[in-house]
Amino acid sequence: LFTSGTGSGKSTVVKETILNLLDNTEDKVGLISLEESIGDTATKLIGMSINKNIRMPEDVTEEEARKGDEEARIGYEKVFGDERLILLDHQGSVADTSLLDRIEYLAALGCNYLILDHITIAVSEGVDGATGNEAVDKVMSSLLKIVKRYNIHLTLISHLRKSSGEGKSFEEGIMPNLDSIKGSGSIKQISFDIIGFARNMMATEKSDRNIVKFAVLKSRFSGDTGSAGQASYNVSTGRLNYSENNLAFEEV
Repeated sequence: LFTSGTGSGKSTVVKETILNLLDNTEDKVGLISLEESIGDTATKLIGMSINKNIRMPEDVTEEEARKGDEEARIGYEKVFGDERLILLDHQGSVADTSLLDRIEYLAALGCNYLILDHITIAVSEGVDGATGNEAVDKVMSSLLKIVKRYNIHLTLISHLRKSSGEGKSFEEGIMPNLDSIKGSGSIKQISFDIIGFARNMMATEKSDRNIVKFAVLKSRFSGDTGSAGQASYNVSTGRLNYSENNLAFEEV
């Protein structure tokens, strides 16, 4: 489970994870994004693969356009050329269990790694007549069964509860804890490992605003928790550059 405040880089971390899996394994990867269109996801992944933050400038020369198309083709082949990445678009909730069915279908297709972005939207309209925490409990239980049945790795993205209004917010770089996770307690109980990260979007210096700090909030098998390095976001490449420096962070 990945969790952080709004705008802290969850989607970018997910895309870095996907590119890392494509580069270092021969496995299939499935992404179910409920907030972002397939076109936007593909464009960002292609740009990141060639270390270029792809944008659509209004005024470009014919030569610049041709060069951009050639670079995009190279990026497309790197990301999608061997057909190991499957993007599933499902705009809506799992009220009719169709999303869970499609997740299981991706597992049956041979996707060793699945990413669901994110669990909060997935249960927004209820599941099998259940709403709220009961709906979350049902989805988490179903996802656990899929993971065990197909022996796959499933990454979930979760939002955080609203801050109490006392002190700093998560968007000011506060590292969440397990109780910060939005929704039912089953999310933190069922998840094997939980990674939190924090970014101070209000920092005075731009370089500080682009730093994302990581922390292991839960590790079921090892029990190791605590600070886990940081990454800096490069606007021109769209990439996160990881560093093992464990800088101090403020906790909830």
